Amino acid sequence: MMSDRRNHTGKARLYADMQRLLATLMQREIADPRLTGLSITRLEAVHGGQQVRVLVHKPDEAEPAACVVQLNRLAAHFSHQLRHAMPRRRLPGLKFYWDESIDGAADVTSLLASLEQKP
Repeated sequence: MMSDRRNHTGKARLYADMQRLLATLMQREIADPRLTGLSITRLEAVHGGQQVRVLVHKPDEAEPAACVVQLNRLAAHFSHQLRHAMPRRRLPGLKFYWDESIDGAADVTSLLASLEQKP
């Protein structure tokens, strides 16, 4: 049971480090203006930890699908940079997705705000 906790803590730390490094890479190394201002909302392990689903969001983005396509084109570059920064780790593959839950939450918030304004 103790090793399960350590394993979970180690994976949580790995994903936190990956998220921090990816955010830094996206800020420093991407010249595409469509990708400026993107935020990584969370990372999720899939396929038994063989792949990481990277969820991203940018407020008021008109073309989220185009952003995700471009990020997935850059995934190999990001993976290479992560392996360079974290050489002692076996890192999972990266796959980018748009985080639609943020848009849904904003819709609910605006709906609640409109209900509060009605007499």
